[in-house]
Order: sequence, then C-alpha cells, then structure tokens
Amino acid sequence: MSEQALLAVTGLSVEAVGRHRTTSLLHDVELSLEPGRMRGLMGETGSGKSMTAKSIVGLLPQGIRSTAGSIRFEGSELLGLSEAAWRPLHGSRIGMVFQNPRTALYPMATVHTQMANVIGAHLKLSRREVAERILEYLELTGITDPTRVANSYPHELSGGMAQRVVIATALILKPSLLIADEPTTGLDATVQRQILDLLRRLQQEFNIAVLMITHDLGIVAHFCDDVTVMRDGRVVEAGTTASVLLEPADPYTRSLIDASRLSNLRGQGPA
Repeated sequence: MSEQALLAVTGLSVEAVGRHRTTSLLHDVELSLEPGRMRGLMGETGSGKSMTAKSIVGLLPQGIRSTAGSIRFEGSELLGLSEAAWRPLHGSRIGMVFQNPRTALYPMATVHTQMANVIGAHLKLSRREVAERILEYLELTGITDPTRVANSYPHELSGGMAQRVVIATALILKPSLLIADEPTTGLDATVQRQILDLLRRLQQEFNIAVLMITHDLGIVAHFCDDVTVMRDGRVVEAGTTASVLLEPADPYTRSLIDASRLSNLRGQGPA
C-alpha cells in the first residue's frame, strides 16, 4: 500500500445480516488510490465492486455492515463515522457519479436548484456567485448552452446531457476523490466515449483521484492508470493497467482478457 495514497482500503470485510443467517459479501479487500490517478475496479456483476464503493462512501444498505478492516481517506479513518461526520465529506471531498443519471437527479427540481443545494450545503456564497459557479461547471463538462440546461428539469435532458450534469455536480465543490460507478451504462457508444473522455480530461486538469467501477475491460485499458480485479467479493489481482493486462497473474484475469478479445473479434465481423 503506497504511503502517498489518498485512499487506502485494507482488510475490508463486509457481511449481510439476515434473520436466520449471515452472508459474507467482501473478504479482506485491499485497494489504494493516489492523487491524480485513475484506478479501474473491475469484475463481473456480483464481484463486489459496487459494495466496495458503497463502503468507501459510507452508504451501505440497511442490514449490511463492515466487520473488519480500515478505510483511510486523506489520512483519516472513514469506517465507523456517524452520519453527521459524513456530511462535510460527501460532495465536498468525495464526489460520486452514479451509473443512472435519471435516478441521481431529482425529477421535480431544475438543474440549477439541485446544484445550488449542493453548493449551499457546504459553502456560503451569494446567489450571483452560486449562479456563476453553476454555469462555469456546466461549461466545463462541454455543455454549450449552460443557461438553458441550468433552467431545465432532468426529463428535458438527453441521457448524455444528464450525465454531464451529474459530473458537473460531483465536481462543483472540487473534491479530491471521485467515484464513478459504471458512469456510461445505458448510453450509446458515441456518448459513452464522450463521457469517458470528459472524465479523463477533468481528472487530469484538476488532479483528481478517480475510482472507475466497470465490467468493461476496454474502459480500463484506455482510461485507467491502475486496475484492481475482483471476483466473489475478493481482490484477485492489482497493479498498473499495463502490467495486469499484458502479464495477468491470475487465471480469472486472463479469462476476462480472453473473453474481451473474443467479443471484439465477433464485433468486427468478416473483413
């Protein structure tokens, strides 16, 4: 684990507590993330990727609890924080981009209102300063008509535009860590690439650490500096993206790479 890590997860174990039995969901998970780097957290559905992310941001569902380990962020322990202790961290120091912008945005409020609420929860700015910052960050995400978008309701936006709004909202308080949970799910291929290019550009521009949760090996290969591979709630392999993809040590990682190559060949069709 790097001494320079912004985020350091060590020995994390999580379980679901039922009426008649307890089910282990994460087993001794290790993960680190340095400032200005993007780490892919990949694996099949049910491998534990999203559960790891929810543990990091203190959003475990009811009936699920962490039983061991440590999650240190900017040198401070996150496990066991109260809801009140989490408030200054959510949005301000840790941003989140969810896979479905339709569920991330409140349907009954304009984009301006929702972004203003995020700012107002952490900063004391005048209405003019709030409005200026909202337009600034909408522009940063490539929105060419930020005033119109700011005055729109979520249902008036395309999926790609709504995801840009979610990204702008996640970054508007200048967090040092951004967690992106399958941020291009449901978007067409062209918009997916635009969103991923945008995340990579902003990550480099603001020197943000990004944890990119994905099942797509292509996303990891093209956008991530490092990668952690999970299976059945365990980390099976981790390292720089180049080292893991070029010389995978675990059979599961090799199977993912082989499956991705086969899928690409099928997609190309006959020459």
